[in-house]
Amino acid sequence: MTLLRMKTRTHFRQREVQAKVQQATFRSLGHAGGAIRLTAARSIRRRKKPSLPGTPPHTPTGHLKRVIRYEVDEHQSEVVIGPANEYARTIWNLHEFGGTTTPKIRVLKAHRFRVGEYGPVRRGNAGARDRGLTRAKLTSQAQADRATRLVQEENALRLAGSKRPRRYPKRPFMGPSLERMQNRLPSFWQNSVKA
Repeated sequence: MTLLRMKTRTHFRQREVQAKVQQATFRSLGHAGGAIRLTAARSIRRRKKPSLPGTPPHTPTGHLKRVIRYEVDEHQSEVVIGPANEYARTIWNLHEFGGTTTPKIRVLKAHRFRVGEYGPVRRGNAGARDRGLTRAKLTSQAQADRATRLVQEENALRLAGSKRPRRYPKRPFMGPSLERMQNRLPSFWQNSVKA
């Protein structure tokens, strides 16, 4: 029986391994973010009536389901998931955590209208919710005076309605989606680093 002796040399390529790990992390975070986004979107139902407090909010148009996004930050190795504020505004933050807000009001610019200018006039058969204002060319002094008065009345109505704060009960949808997916998250990283 003869014994063989062998010598081997190993070289650890640390930078290459780190790059592979970083690529795999980026891919896995993207998969995890997409799965959580999909779970959150599926939890939201299209209904006209508001949902019960403590349950995911309803959306009458499906808009909320479409504006949930995720974005992976490669440098921080993190993923951010939720409704994009430029499309969904900040109301969905209030639904997630609950809270109170005072609505911002937009008042019309006060102006003394003259004949020949375009100004607000009442439409015929206006409903209760629609105060029936539209813009038209003012052809008489009476129309110009009425347009000036309509702007003042509209501003008074807007200011009166702005003092009441609106309360939003908790209707979380992102937190529960993360909890639902928690057991599946490790599988996105399993065997993700390949030579």
